[in-house]
Amino acid sequence: MECELELTIILSNDIYEKVFLEILSKLKKSEYFVSSTYSANRLYITFSGNRELSKFVLGVINELKGFLREYKLGIRDFYVPSYEISFPCEFFGKVEIPITKTVICNGKTCRIVFADLEKEFLRNGLVERAMNLIKNISKKEEKLIFKQDSNIRPDQEKIQEEIKQEIKKGIIKEKNIYLPTCAEKISKIKEEIIENLKKEFKAQEIFVPLFIPINLLESRGISALIPKEAFSKFVSKPVNLKKLYEIYYLTEKIPKTEIKNIGLLYNEIPLTLYKALENTTAKKQFFYYLNYIKLNFAFFDTLENYENTKEKIIGFFKNILNIFGLEYMIVMKKICGKEFFKFKGPNKKHSSLVEIFFSEEAYTKLFKIKGKSGHGVINLENLLLNKIF
Repeated sequence: MECELELTIILSNDIYEKVFLEILSKLKKSEYFVSSTYSANRLYITFSGNRELSKFVLGVINELKGFLREYKLGIRDFYVPSYEISFPCEFFGKVEIPITKTVICNGKTCRIVFADLEKEFLRNGLVERAMNLIKNISKKEEKLIFKQDSNIRPDQEKIQEEIKQEIKKGIIKEKNIYLPTCAEKISKIKEEIIENLKKEFKAQEIFVPLFIPINLLESRGISALIPKEAFSKFVSKPVNLKKLYEIYYLTEKIPKTEIKNIGLLYNEIPLTLYKALENTTAKKQFFYYLNYIKLNFAFFDTLENYENTKEKIIGFFKNILNIFGLEYMIVMKKICGKEFFKFKGPNKKHSSLVEIFFSEEAYTKLFKIKGKSGHGVINLENLLLNKIF
């Protein structure tokens, strides 16, 4: 890793050569110091090093505050006009990240240039998170864990023709409407899975909101655990509802209006459930809840029994997919150091059958829940489409 950072410090009063030389003498003792100049009440300092320098710079600021008191000077403000950082990264191409000037990755090294970083960005670890964001992009590789060939060969042509008539597409983008024959088949798949979940894990049904409220997303230091796809759909409401319906009724048009975002239309991570269990001790529990054509689940266990439960869950879904006679593979990747498993079918457009994130203490710690947890999604629609197509 290579870093070069330019720091501007605004002092409470102008300084002169003698005082600057004293400050310079102090700065030269800093590990990553390169050079410094001054003009009126501003110090311009350059640092260079082999690690991320945000915390280091904050430490320099604190040391200077004490040192400058001897000269009856204070630090009014500081910011970073330029910060260039290069680090090893397998990603190739350009990435757009807010508040960066340039991000270029060549498959071996990634170079980020920040411009005009405010002090708050140094304090909240933004630079390190930007690096992690790019590293996560480059770590999308999945490791094959298991592969299962189909063991049931139904009369495909007859079933496909029957089902095609019952699937209506295009009414809502990327969402199918399933008429009775299809809906019945999906319901049977759902009921069989739920019945087995109850037998194996004593699973209990719960109801959770369809969206994650903004306050849960912003107050927990949780951004690294929220996937990008969660931001594809927002829940919003008009700031002013006055006469909105009347205008629609008269014109048959929804008028343009200022809106306020209140959440993300995404509940595959049950943050509202975690909030409901905040400040508790996790029991051995397994919950499920329905979300359109997906069956979501969340489980909690003690620290000691978690690995055993993890093996049981993986084995459970292998068994279920074998009962359905599906061809599938299991792939695994790491998210924030935790294991994410995906059961994938041969239908390329509808390959995701089951996804499980064994998050361990990643969420429970944030909500002060003693124990470990995990959650997952069973895609009932894709189970059907992989079974018949």
